[in-house]
Amino acid sequence: MTFRFTISSRVLPLFSALALLLGTATPAHAADEDSNAPATADDAAPDEAPAPKPSAPAEKPPAPAAVPVEAAPVAEAPAVGLVERLPPSAYAAPTLRGLHGGSLWLSSQGAQWPYLPRTTIGVSGYVWLDTNYRQLTDGNPTGKNRKDITEQGRLVLRVTPTYSKGEWFAQGQAELVANKDQTVPPVNADVDDLWIRVGKWQAFDLTVGRFEAFEVYHLGMGLDINTDERNGAVSGSARPPQLYGASFLYYRPDGPADVALHAYPTKYLRFELLNQVGNSGGLNALGVRPAGILDLGVFKLKAAGEYQQLTSPEAGNKTKINNRGFAGSAQVVLDPYVEFGANAGYALTDVYDNVGNLSTDKSTTTTSFGGFMNVRIVPDLLVGGGVNNVKVSDQHYDVTTRRYGEFSNLQTFGALQYFWESTLMVKLVVGYAKADFDPTFATTPAFSNKLVSARLRMQLLF
Repeated sequence: MTFRFTISSRVLPLFSALALLLGTATPAHAADEDSNAPATADDAAPDEAPAPKPSAPAEKPPAPAAVPVEAAPVAEAPAVGLVERLPPSAYAAPTLRGLHGGSLWLSSQGAQWPYLPRTTIGVSGYVWLDTNYRQLTDGNPTGKNRKDITEQGRLVLRVTPTYSKGEWFAQGQAELVANKDQTVPPVNADVDDLWIRVGKWQAFDLTVGRFEAFEVYHLGMGLDINTDERNGAVSGSARPPQLYGASFLYYRPDGPADVALHAYPTKYLRFELLNQVGNSGGLNALGVRPAGILDLGVFKLKAAGEYQQLTSPEAGNKTKINNRGFAGSAQVVLDPYVEFGANAGYALTDVYDNVGNLSTDKSTTTTSFGGFMNVRIVPDLLVGGGVNNVKVSDQHYDVTTRRYGEFSNLQTFGALQYFWESTLMVKLVVGYAKADFDPTFATTPAFSNKLVSARLRMQLLF
């Protein structure tokens, strides 16, 4: 049997117009950089990489990647069509971000991005795959030692529609996510970023939706989110305390929405005033998190404080959680050789039950501190390391032993990374963690879990 169809002369012009539109909407690719070229004085001096102005592209545009990154000077091709791959100038770098390919280089440092001073739809993202090995020594008398080999993966496709008129703009962003066996509940999300932003380029903006706040506690080349070395020595019977870096309101919220005002008075100063409102885990959530970054390129100083209150929506239910804390860091970048930094955080949590009584075993004081260092061996090859320690004490006082419950989590790592053509990363991370558990009124004595882990990550940036 033969099927036939015809296209009338009235329809043919529509197909011709569609073909013309698709032909002009091809991606505008960023120019390749010679990552093997020796570093110059211009690369190391932050004053030589000023923030791009709305009328001109950045003088030092970075190559496309998962987050804003810095690249050698290139000539940017003009935008073509309605949809384009984010060009180099979209990754604004007002000052030196970090070593090429290093962990600071892969952070936005609070800069306003994507920078697209024209009406367009930008496309970018990343994909990574991890092979993980985990060996746990369970110190609980009722626990069991174990060895695990797992595979994880994640793809993020970022779409950024932008309307720009002179120095003013309106912008939206969605990050569509495909996950492979992510290890931390809840089950895999289908979006990361989902926000709308309005403002003036390189001056200020208002951002509403789902996004991460300013980062002020930097971990280095290891301890990536949802990895074994980040989770620590977790066993079936005990989960160690997690790092605190002004974290209550830092991560993308699942239920509530973030509303943040950003200000950029100079290329060295960035401020964020974030508010959070909505429902989190069945509780009404309200929070505020001011943060500031002083970024001189070679030296960076970051700090944030936060307050969050969670309350029951039910009449007569007095369930309440008060979270508050602050964190900060100092970082030094001696491009192209070494970057390093130190972090500290302090937090208090008070939990009240449904009749308003303080839950002393859940009310805690948390202290985090640590640091990282990344060193360039040869072009495109970096070695890094880091150590962090968390200590938590609760308010569950035992009058017999005259003490409170105490818990700690030591996490260390070493990493080796090769970065090919500013596009493909291959990174090996080995980690060691030790978690101590000493609760009051426990039926088992205090114990410690130990973890040895190794992870090989391949990551493609586009």
